[in-house]
Amino acid sequence: MGLSMRVIELECADPLKLGAFWSAVLGAPVGPGPRGVNIAPGGAGMRLYLVEEKASGRPRSRTRLWLNPVDGALDAEVARLTGLGANVVEKLWTNRTYGLTVAVLADPEGNEFCIESSDREVADAERRIEDPQDDLDGMGPQGGPEHFLGFDAP
Repeated sequence: MGLSMRVIELECADPLKLGAFWSAVLGAPVGPGPRGVNIAPGGAGMRLYLVEEKASGRPRSRTRLWLNPVDGALDAEVARLTGLGANVVEKLWTNRTYGLTVAVLADPEGNEFCIESSDREVADAERRIEDPQDDLDGMGPQGGPEHFLGFDAP
């Protein structure tokens, strides 16, 4: 027997305002919830539930959402999300040799979430790794430690 994840709950000061941010990030409408708002990408199934803080002054949990762009590139998605109000917290290499990465961002209220290299970027890296004719030029990190995937390090 196993468990399935259905809801990720985040405490926040203003569920409606933060709901607008997450609605734009996930491309899903904001709906009502018992004590906050719901955002359910694709309708039923997994949803994000934003609820007003239960006790002010108490530290929030360190729950992180992990998001994966199916198309496009990680740096383009980071640019889109920072344009919506997210802040880059940290950048991590999941496989430095092949240029696969994770960007840790924070929403406008400081809740952290992660964006991994896109499915397309991972598939391209796997294809190039398996191709004996590919010398893998240009797959690893570009620039120095102050530059990462087309956006500046904090």
